[in-house]
Amino acid sequence: MLAGLALVGAAACSSGGDQPVAAGVTTTEAPTTSAGESTTTTAAPTPTWPLTGIETADAAAGRPAVAVKLDNHPDARPHTGINDADLVYELKVEGITRLAAIFHSTDANPVGPIRSARSSDINLLANLARPLLLWSGGNPGVTDMVTRAASVNGLVDVSHSVGNAHYFRGSDRAAPHNLYANMSDIRAEFTPGDATPPVALFTYRKAGEASSGDATPGVTIDFGNNVLVDYVWDPARSCFARYQVDYNHPRGSSAFVDSTGTQACPANVVVMNIEYGISSADANSPEAVTVGQGDGLVLSDGKAVPIRWKRDLPISVPTITDAAGNPVGLTPGKTWVALPEAADAPIHPMDAGTAQSLLAGG
Repeated sequence: MLAGLALVGAAACSSGGDQPVAAGVTTTEAPTTSAGESTTTTAAPTPTWPLTGIETADAAAGRPAVAVKLDNHPDARPHTGINDADLVYELKVEGITRLAAIFHSTDANPVGPIRSARSSDINLLANLARPLLLWSGGNPGVTDMVTRAASVNGLVDVSHSVGNAHYFRGSDRAAPHNLYANMSDIRAEFTPGDATPPVALFTYRKAGEASSGDATPGVTIDFGNNVLVDYVWDPARSCFARYQVDYNHPRGSSAFVDSTGTQACPANVVVMNIEYGISSADANSPEAVTVGQGDGLVLSDGKAVPIRWKRDLPISVPTITDAAGNPVGLTPGKTWVALPEAADAPIHPMDAGTAQSLLAGG
């Protein structure tokens, strides 16, 4: 089964034969009837939040996702609301990285600092079933691309200029690193009547299912231009603690914390080595190529698994497989997806001593 399929249809049964059962669905047989026949009842699959794989009975699971473009300049840290995101993408922009935080199971009020979109975002977000996009604005080329994507139901444009009443400038830092928004208010005003939830982008392990891979203390991801991101397995929290080195946060003081002081520590880190081209909207901006295939690494349950990823179309979910071609299951929970440039050979194993040092004082 391909990674990321949210629903599995039950196969048709042949006359007089056994009835195939959809994956993940349990069945129970009713008592034999007086005529010697039996009936079979099928239990409905347990609903889950699609972007975390966590079981839920919350009616909000049917709402759309909200994608927020977050500043990741050294002067933009710490962020507000980032740890409420189900999924966070990190990709290269001009000399630094920028984040696309995807919220579905939980909203953040407020969230920020919010910055501009990039041409990379159009394909990156296309498999999220028309998410609401919060962004500060952009150059005419990017603005036109977002407008065109909105016109074909690729996303819902809720830029600063569109949803101005729900954005505000904070007094905690200088512009442009101080734009925030109230997500719940934006949902209430801008969610379309025909909105649908996103599909699952990854496969998640079921309870009791063993994880694959080899134990790892962590890795360093080199995004170039001296942007180094460390993920360290924290057994006390059962997640990968995030650290980011920049000119405001040297290694040793690089813990990536939000405005409450809580460190980002996702259950999973998916590293997808990709290519970058030149943006069609701005010759000075790199454009992430997220449709295609490549290699990478999955960090989950304290282990590392080398992977191959493949995404055929912008609306496709990625397939994530190991060296034998088997789907790689993630731990139910939050996921960060790193999109470094493949040509830079960006993934570097971390030794146990460095990992322990970071956990002790990072």
